[in-house]
Amino acid sequence: MAKLEFKLVPVMPYTLFNGDVKYSKYSIGYLSSVKGMLRTASIFGFRTLFGEGYSCEELFGKTCPELSDEERKKLRFFPCPICRTYGMTGLRGCKFIVTNIKEVMGGIKEMKYRFLYRRPYDLKVSKEPLRVSVICDETFKCNVFVILLGLYYINKGIIRLGGFKSRGLGIFRVEIEGDEWKKLIEDVNVLKGHLEKCLSE
Repeated sequence: MAKLEFKLVPVMPYTLFNGDVKYSKYSIGYLSSVKGMLRTASIFGFRTLFGEGYSCEELFGKTCPELSDEERKKLRFFPCPICRTYGMTGLRGCKFIVTNIKEVMGGIKEMKYRFLYRRPYDLKVSKEPLRVSVICDETFKCNVFVILLGLYYINKGIIRLGGFKSRGLGIFRVEIEGDEWKKLIEDVNVLKGHLEKCLSE
């Protein structure tokens, strides 16, 4: 098993809704919007660094099991690295757990967002850091690097969480445990080299 631990520290508040959260009996939260943000960031990273053919969603707007035989031929890998890391029908991806979900939900506040020519809009936002634990099996050995690629673009503020992203909300700074992982999300060229090597094996 491979494991990553990181903290998403808000630079700006982010929108969060109770419906996004599922509680387990151990008070561990499965926050689908966090996993979705990471998936989007990894797709963006592959498209930016490697070009087309690494993500079914980026090419066709659907996941690998939904592709026709002709569509599959246009992917460099099948299933693509995104589906193998984050999951698809018939394949469970890495597990993403927000370990401080009670603090996050307890920190939700009402915020009025003011438009120039419209009434203020009521938002539910939080400024609590998100502590995330990721557990992956080693069936696909590249999955940690795929996630780190996503974290790189989140740390740059390019990929954001929740609503009102175009208004400046949902920006995070990434704090990750482990010096090796820190170096990789600071230097995307080194990270790209790791991914190239891993995908070629």
